[in-house]
Amino acid sequence: MTRQFSFISIHPKIIEEYRAFGVFKAAEKANLAKIGATDLRDFAADKHGSIDASPYGGGDGMVMRVDCLAKAVKDVRESLLDGDKAKVVFTSPSGKQWTQDDAKMFSEMEQPLIFICGRFAGVDQRFVDRYVDYEYSVGDVVLAGGELPTLMMAESILRLLPGVLGHQNSAEEDSFGSGVDGLLEYPSYTRPPEWEGAKVPEVLLSGDHETIKKWRTEQALRRTEKLRPDILARKRQN
Repeated sequence: MTRQFSFISIHPKIIEEYRAFGVFKAAEKANLAKIGATDLRDFAADKHGSIDASPYGGGDGMVMRVDCLAKAVKDVRESLLDGDKAKVVFTSPSGKQWTQDDAKMFSEMEQPLIFICGRFAGVDQRFVDRYVDYEYSVGDVVLAGGELPTLMMAESILRLLPGVLGHQNSAEEDSFGSGVDGLLEYPSYTRPPEWEGAKVPEVLLSGDHETIKKWRTEQALRRTEKLRPDILARKRQN
């Protein structure tokens, strides 16, 4: 099955440039995903290319117009296979925190995804209420636009599609994957075996795969306890 990912942005070139690298390129080359970018200004409210306006009630900044966004979503839906079933995803500070579990959930969905890349001071709430199916935040930070957050989310989904990564188990062995029981990934080492007095742990040079597996499990647990105790707390609650 070929997954469909569409981005609506005032800077579609950002999306197009990113398509040429990494898992985006691999997914499209393997016909596992079809990725497109739509310029919101193609649906501007006037000849000047206006897609935003000052907020009612006063305040700083500009707000993206509901009518322009709605037209863009409708047009994208018509261009997609099963576009009427497409799910609209929007990023904002008020959204649910994006996690690997969310990436896994979306990787198992068949519906096309339409990512809304916000800009300026925000998006008219009427658009969010009527068109947005999922609202996410990638962290307690404020960015100039939604291109980077939506690309991050899309990449985390794409790399979980079977056949996108070079090795079938790569995603499972990453942090939060099933191969490390949802913990942070164990530390990795490569050549040279000694660098500026720091040596690779002897166990990794032993060739004993069972011992290495046990060491990696212990290290993953220690790293998670030290850096992300909240992960262990959630696991205990479940």
